[in-house]
Amino acid sequence: MSRPSAPYFVLALVLVTTACGSAERTDGARTSILGGEPAPDASAVVAVVNFAGGQCSGSLIAPRLVLTARHCVADTAGKELQVLCGTTKFQPPDSAGAIFVVPLPEITEDPRDYLAVSEIRMPDGLSDELCGTDVALLRLEQPLLDVTPLVPRLDEPVQVDESYSAIGFGIDESLPDKPSGMRKRGEGYQVSCSGAACRDRDVLPNEWVGNGGPCNGDSGGPALDADGRVIGVVSRGKPGCTEPVFSDVASRAEWLNAELLAVTAPEPKPEGKPTGQDEAPAETSCALSRTPSGGPAGWSSIVAGTLAFLRRKRNVVRVRRP
Repeated sequence: MSRPSAPYFVLALVLVTTACGSAERTDGARTSILGGEPAPDASAVVAVVNFAGGQCSGSLIAPRLVLTARHCVADTAGKELQVLCGTTKFQPPDSAGAIFVVPLPEITEDPRDYLAVSEIRMPDGLSDELCGTDVALLRLEQPLLDVTPLVPRLDEPVQVDESYSAIGFGIDESLPDKPSGMRKRGEGYQVSCSGAACRDRDVLPNEWVGNGGPCNGDSGGPALDADGRVIGVVSRGKPGCTEPVFSDVASRAEWLNAELLAVTAPEPKPEGKPTGQDEAPAETSCALSRTPSGGPAGWSSIVAGTLAFLRRKRNVVRVRRP
């Protein structure tokens, strides 16, 4: 099928913070799963807050593993929002210490609700091209044990006209007050085309296009099949919340299986390490990349200070209490 030539745009919301230096990313239209309904019970869909520059969504697929979009954790070289395949390229990812996960129905201002990320995981040898590579995994410092993870559908590719639902935390422009930061779900969407069948140079073989649902702030969120399994990760879309492009999950089965095994296998006990002597934490240039010397209280003060800074910025996504 032939597709219109209108440009695609990444679908992350913008934050401005003092974390890891003062970082600001280009603002864009702020919309979300258009007309979606609150989804308080979809607890495995989490908010991803990057204090170096963006708010996204993600799927918990193991107690310590969140599946999201790569552009949620890495800027593009020219900081542009418009995506042109073959031209739009990623910079190196932000510090894992600047990224937090909020596993609640609504993003809050309470630092205790923000779960630290220990590592950003991507396939080895990944190109810096955005198209076809817009997937990343976040390893949490501590497992999220009270939430049942979603299951990625790794053994069956998507089919044209297959139905899907979408869940995310973006701004809903279908409502007068344009609420943001609340988990919402949209139903009744269909797969329009997949890979080369889309006849669009800006859709790669490991991507597929839907007929609606996600918008800004929903980047990294899941498309779920009729059985509730993850079949796609929101990457980008066209103006007006149309023709969202999803990174295909089944085509990444080998990498995802390896990452799932790595976080579920028992950790080997260290040998030859004297009791009571811990290794010194690795040094880093980012203030949020590790717990301050004051322990949890020090970490909380950093998050609280950053959130206070966000509230003073009029062009920033508003973070609200439930």
